[in-house]
Amino acid sequence: MKARSSVTRRIAASALWLGLTPALAQSPPDAPAATATTADATDPAQGLRLNLSGFGTLGWARSNRTWAYQRSIDDGGSARADSVLGAQADLQFDSRWSAALQLRLAPSNRDETAWRLRPSWAFVAWRPDNDWLLRAGRLRLPAYLNSEQLDVAATYNAARLPAEVYAVLPPDNLDSLDITRSWSIGDGELSLDVYGGRSKQTLRAWVRDGIGEELSTGANFIRMTTEAQGVVATWLAPDTKARLGLHRVVVTPPAGMAVVEEPSGVPLGPGVGFWQTAPGMPGPGVETVAHLKSWYLAGGVEFSPAPGWRVTMELNRVRPVNTQRSIDTRGGYLSLTRQIGRWSPYLTFGRLKSSGSSLAWARTLDETTVPSAVPGSTLLNASMRASADAVPVYDQRAWSFGGAYALSPTHRLKAEWLHTRAEVSSMFDLAPGEKLFRPRSIDVLSVNYSFTF
Repeated sequence: MKARSSVTRRIAASALWLGLTPALAQSPPDAPAATATTADATDPAQGLRLNLSGFGTLGWARSNRTWAYQRSIDDGGSARADSVLGAQADLQFDSRWSAALQLRLAPSNRDETAWRLRPSWAFVAWRPDNDWLLRAGRLRLPAYLNSEQLDVAATYNAARLPAEVYAVLPPDNLDSLDITRSWSIGDGELSLDVYGGRSKQTLRAWVRDGIGEELSTGANFIRMTTEAQGVVATWLAPDTKARLGLHRVVVTPPAGMAVVEEPSGVPLGPGVGFWQTAPGMPGPGVETVAHLKSWYLAGGVEFSPAPGWRVTMELNRVRPVNTQRSIDTRGGYLSLTRQIGRWSPYLTFGRLKSSGSSLAWARTLDETTVPSAVPGSTLLNASMRASADAVPVYDQRAWSFGGAYALSPTHRLKAEWLHTRAEVSSMFDLAPGEKLFRPRSIDVLSVNYSFTF
């Protein structure tokens, strides 16, 4: 039993780590995200200035399915999908030196039911002149158009930012150094960010059929180390914002977890066999790597083609470098918004699809079964299904129609109906025994109230 437990542990660890890819962070600007100020303290002798601000969203979402979508949305309804509270302190020492601290209360990324208070920003900034800005500490890097105000939902109209972009690599934080160079060009500004950093982050992997105590059925949480470097260009002009960034990300698993380059086939007879997905399983062996390396390309543009109209589009590409068993996707969305007084209705279409090889591996591992007459068939089948679950795969389309009502410049009410259809989607928490590949659809109704103060 001891030998079996050791093999099981290796299978469980390797199955989860086949799909790891880092969660890219997105970072705040030099100014605070929540611009409303509740306190302003100035020390005339030292030139110190302290600004305190806050923000939050109280949200509720419900779907028409028993299984969960994006962790917490099902037919029972949930406030966990969108609700967040935050507070920020900005300290200006003088014209060159400043610091910021932001605390955020939101559902924990390490537990299915807990809430967690954590610092999302904690950095020191130095601006030697108007063209240069250096920041060091905990930052969120500008990967997306809404990076700077991601948690401050009162600053944008969508009830929920499109999952086809924002949920693929969920934003988190890096302890990093960021250097920004800005140029004024006509009536606009071009800025270039170069950054590098690392952090401890948590991967959530949903497993339909676990492997005993070593890999439980349902949500599994794995701590990992992420390192990232990148360069991001941003253009800001009246009624226009554009952003393009290239990021290199490296994930290091915990000790004892193997990252498999590619499963090995093990024939058992005519038309019968299985896939070795971990070094501890029977078979010819598998090649492993010490780190998961990926490139992430993200770009977007937002502009006003006519008075009262707004067009927003974002695209991204995640490409693994040293393994075929990691997230490998193309995604994007297109949104059209019309402002009518205080109302801002919008229509959005999103598309997300994994590469052909990624989909083929997931289908193969999910649909390969070993006959029950083969010794150890239960463990072999469970390991292949867990491996299929571990690597996020998608082939989905989504339409959303919603609107925001501005109670004031800092308070908004929002509502949205979302319809998603998928051949396969790792955003669906499927029940034990369910097939991974099968046409499914889900409708989600969301309402929320967002504010800053």
